[in-house]
Amino acid sequence: MSRLKHILVTIIITLLVLLYFVNKSPTPEVKSDNDFAGSESFDSVQNNEDQGFTQDETGVVNDPKGRLKLKLSVTHVFITSAYFYPKSKSLGTNAVALNMVVDTINFNVENATYSVVGSNGTQELTTLASSKIEGHPSCRYAAAMASTNTVANLQKLEMESNGTKVEIPFKMARTTAPKPVVICISPQFAAEQWQMFVMHVHVANRFGGHLHMYVTSMIESYFELMKEYEKQGYLTLDYWLRMKFSHTETPYFEPNGNIEWRNQAGAEIDCLLQYKEAAEYIAFFDMDDILFPANYPTYLEEFNAEWALMPNATSLFYGRREHEFIKAQTLAEFSFTELVDNLRSSPTVKRGKVVVRGETYNHTWIHYSWHENPATRHNVSFPHLVHVQRPLQKNGGNDITHVWKMEFGPLNETIKPEDVKAIEEDVWRIRNISRVAEIAKYLPSQDFYLPIVFKCYYDSFYGWVFDKQKKKGPEQCPNADLCELPQRDDYRCIHSDAEYYSGPLMEPFTYHFSSDPFWSKDIGCYQ
Repeated sequence: MSRLKHILVTIIITLLVLLYFVNKSPTPEVKSDNDFAGSESFDSVQNNEDQGFTQDETGVVNDPKGRLKLKLSVTHVFITSAYFYPKSKSLGTNAVALNMVVDTINFNVENATYSVVGSNGTQELTTLASSKIEGHPSCRYAAAMASTNTVANLQKLEMESNGTKVEIPFKMARTTAPKPVVICISPQFAAEQWQMFVMHVHVANRFGGHLHMYVTSMIESYFELMKEYEKQGYLTLDYWLRMKFSHTETPYFEPNGNIEWRNQAGAEIDCLLQYKEAAEYIAFFDMDDILFPANYPTYLEEFNAEWALMPNATSLFYGRREHEFIKAQTLAEFSFTELVDNLRSSPTVKRGKVVVRGETYNHTWIHYSWHENPATRHNVSFPHLVHVQRPLQKNGGNDITHVWKMEFGPLNETIKPEDVKAIEEDVWRIRNISRVAEIAKYLPSQDFYLPIVFKCYYDSFYGWVFDKQKKKGPEQCPNADLCELPQRDDYRCIHSDAEYYSGPLMEPFTYHFSSDPFWSKDIGCYQ
């Protein structure tokens, strides 16, 4: 009997030891269907400097080696804007459009769906918003537009996941536009090139275009000049905010440094969503992309004629010819006639920009939508956009010309004498407004930020793309967020700002957004 007890005790002890070691063994890793091949989870490399990753006290993951495949536990989404359409030609009735920036690495967010809750006080409806991504494949974050249809007379909009909800602000889409043609100008930062603006705004006004201007930061006198043009009805000023996460319980990559060109595509999407039911045509240009119609007196007539050549077109595509011109140092010296006389053309025609109708486009990238069928993109053979990326100083070093060498010759675009005369008279009219004359005394006469920004852009992207300079390391996200922009006491900047909010921890998406934007004098001349 005692021998049997001894055997039983031995068996029990053995089983307990086995159970202990089984529980100590690592649990096999479970991979989801959405895992990227070659990706690493954040937990496996957290704060591992040998791997090149660190995390600061705010939760930001720093990735100086540009290893974009590091996966996080939550996909962070910044909602740039949201619009409601009682009726949309392309989105339908009671449509909601979400303009977002999404961390694309955790799983495949192309065609992802987002749970949206709309309510109007008497009815609540949960629907799924399907999305499209627009952006550079080497950037961790990408612009996305998601849309769905919800309740009539929308009063409250929420994002939902697994029962957790967060309310987000939304705006009514525009139903009227200042002019039939709206030109969406990509976001300006540390902006000082007022000469380029004066050229563009008067050309656009001559041909029936209205500029919608996005501003992150701008020399104060230049900003005040734009405000005077806004009062005259030439343009609309709009905020372009840096993305901020006010609070997060999980690690994240800082979005501004990991998205293509300060989320320029997001600005184009925002402008499109604002005007898609209001304007007849929407053009997506940079400040230095200026269009002179070739055959008709207005943009509207020119675009109508081009569209008639290809009635099934989804966009008009204008190539950009490189140009340079000598800038006036003061507004009093600015002469449109002289500017055109010294405008010189390059044989180089770069990838262009599109003009669209609201019913043919719901989202876009910097040059066109990645989801547009190229066969339905109508390539306009002439004219080209006059791309004045190289404004020259009369008495400056013009460092750009030493870095980026191009050949220029006689003007190779059509600018009609009667248009030059009319624009010159329009410049004179604005310049003689007493408030404009006062502002003009403080406009910068020499370049300061332009050569700094251009050198940063050239080193990070332009050099190896256009001049075949040796690329350093793997392909990087085209971004100049790390450019060092020294601040000046003599030229202060107006900067956009807002109240920032972060929703509760939600999986798979945690949402961040802003509201109540305003202009600040306290931030500086930064992106």
